[in-house]
Amino acid sequence: MRCMDGTERDDRSSGDDDGGFEFGSEPRPVSEESTVEESPDRRRTENSERRIKVDLRDGSTQRERSPDATDAVGRGGRGPGRGPAPGAGAGPNALRNWTVLLALLGLTSFVTAIVALEARDASIAATGASLLGVVFLVAALAARRFPAVADVLSAGWIEHRRTTWFSIGLFAFGIVIGGLLLALGVDLFEFVFEMLEEEFEELVPEDPEADEAAQIEFTATFFIANNSIPFLMTIVGALSVGMLTLAILVFNGVIVGNLGAAMAGLIGIDYVVLGLAPHGIFELAAIFLGAAVGFRIVSRFAERIAGRRDAFFTRAYLSQTAALVVFAWLLLVLAAFVEAYVTPELLEFFFAEQLEGESEEPGLP
Repeated sequence: MRCMDGTERDDRSSGDDDGGFEFGSEPRPVSEESTVEESPDRRRTENSERRIKVDLRDGSTQRERSPDATDAVGRGGRGPGRGPAPGAGAGPNALRNWTVLLALLGLTSFVTAIVALEARDASIAATGASLLGVVFLVAALAARRFPAVADVLSAGWIEHRRTTWFSIGLFAFGIVIGGLLLALGVDLFEFVFEMLEEEFEELVPEDPEADEAAQIEFTATFFIANNSIPFLMTIVGALSVGMLTLAILVFNGVIVGNLGAAMAGLIGIDYVVLGLAPHGIFELAAIFLGAAVGFRIVSRFAERIAGRRDAFFTRAYLSQTAALVVFAWLLLVLAAFVEAYVTPELLEFFFAEQLEGESEEPGLP
């Protein structure tokens, strides 16, 4: 090769015959290994090794997530958990919703305490309802001050949202069956009455007409003890692969549908709504959440058996579920206070004359 000064240079010197060269201040011979064209896989491996790695130390591999990503709940993804990523944080809407909900539950508890004190002169019950209101208000303030509280509750709801709707569907199915049974001439009133009479036989006085004070007083404590049993059974029903939980939901739906339809035909649908809605909105919500926990345990076990889940239980799942169960049980306690002291007052206020008129008819049981 002829240079600018007229001299010639051998192009095959210094290893150029191998086709390798480097630019730099001090040219160095290039080895034969470096002249081999690197494969794309090798380049990706070397690039990944030069990247900064962060060890989250949570026992799982962190993958890229969208801001609202969950650990593939029901999406077939793999990972130790399938609820919201711990620390991802509940959105501003969830934070506001939980704060408002807890505050409203606290306000409802205080109103119930006032009704219990003024209408029934039940100071102990009023104190209990007031303490429950304080618990709800403290939880609302904590959710506002410490977003982690709303994070856990929101994550628990997302984890059990589908099974909650499934539980509601089973209860609604039972209501339809109960209404159809009544339409076919099957009235379950006597069956339910005999069942309750046997269950609470020790509470029934021998001659209730002799002493009006001897009548059974359905206090909040009575309803808490009575309603906590099916609530816990819906959760423990997971041990029966969900069959016990399913039976409880459908059976209670049949009873509500059958007796509700019977009372609606006898007194009116407005009586049934007012007699169930004030406390039922809290009681049924608690039962549905408890059943959702039972069904979710079964579904997680099935996912683990099918290989779609690396772990049956995780620390995040246990904390989220525990928070949801405590919240549901507090709803059940509030429902007991409302059922014992608010619902009877509403029925007496709106239907006193109608009930007295009906009781004079000989056909009323």
